[in-house]
Amino acid sequence: MIYFISAFFCAFFIFGWAHAETNCYLINECSRFRRDPVSPSPGTQIKINPSAVPTEKGYGIEAIYFSQEADLSLVRGTGRMGAALSPSNSEDTFFGAPGIETPAELFKRKDEKLKYPNQKITLAAAFNLFERKGNGLKKYNLKLGLMGKYNKLSANISPGGGLSGAIGPLAFGYSYYEDQTQWDSSFFGGSTKELTKYQVQTYNLGLYLNAVILNYSNLRLKIEDDLSETQIHLYTVSVSMGKFIFTAAKRDEDSSTQAYNYETHTLEEKKIKEEYFGGIQYTLTRNLMVGGLYNYYLLREGSITATLFF
Repeated sequence: MIYFISAFFCAFFIFGWAHAETNCYLINECSRFRRDPVSPSPGTQIKINPSAVPTEKGYGIEAIYFSQEADLSLVRGTGRMGAALSPSNSEDTFFGAPGIETPAELFKRKDEKLKYPNQKITLAAAFNLFERKGNGLKKYNLKLGLMGKYNKLSANISPGGGLSGAIGPLAFGYSYYEDQTQWDSSFFGGSTKELTKYQVQTYNLGLYLNAVILNYSNLRLKIEDDLSETQIHLYTVSVSMGKFIFTAAKRDEDSSTQAYNYETHTLEEKKIKEEYFGGIQYTLTRNLMVGGLYNYYLLREGSITATLFF
């Protein structure tokens, strides 16, 4: 994996060097890489809706560090289009779809505070369909995104796409993608390895109020040959105060998956599972933002994030 990331970095910078004005990232006048209303982690949103990939000229690198491991997302924009690559999953993160695993695996992960294992590489691209700058409702834009998810265990590629845009202070987005997970089914008396395919649909509505962003996001996961459906509601508020950005969010998951009780250290039947998220990010330099996140991996844990612009 280290060799793969190093090789990508070399290819990433060979194609050219561009300077991005980070002021426009911070005040939401340039790129959605920093101020996407759906999630304080742009790398996570790119893996859910590829139209969230920034198209502005420049480079962006995001890293989320937890338990001696960093999840990376790498982005480059050319002005009219952008591309992103991430060798990490979005499953079982606060803003992503739930992971598919056995109760035994779920209990072990939660009890030992282990994040959902990475098994995918996502490549995404976004294109500006049209854009108009101005004030109020005269300002609007629309972007189209496409992506492919490569599963390292099954060696299969799953497609996906999405749209996102804004009209004045209103932001919106929609995405659909196919995905799959290979897991150990021996717990249920099956073969050692089982491939489960599923589809994910999302939509979001956001409102920019100067230094405040409000957003609602809905995610639905449907497993093939299964009548049940998982639905997640996300409510997010983000506030900018000087060089700080504060984010708080609530996640309601409606699914048949068991819930881990952190007080009794047991699994319990619970249809609606509530989780809360908090994040603080600080503009350390003109090109670097650092911060801390709580419960990003749904483990009631703390993690560190850094976003670098070029």
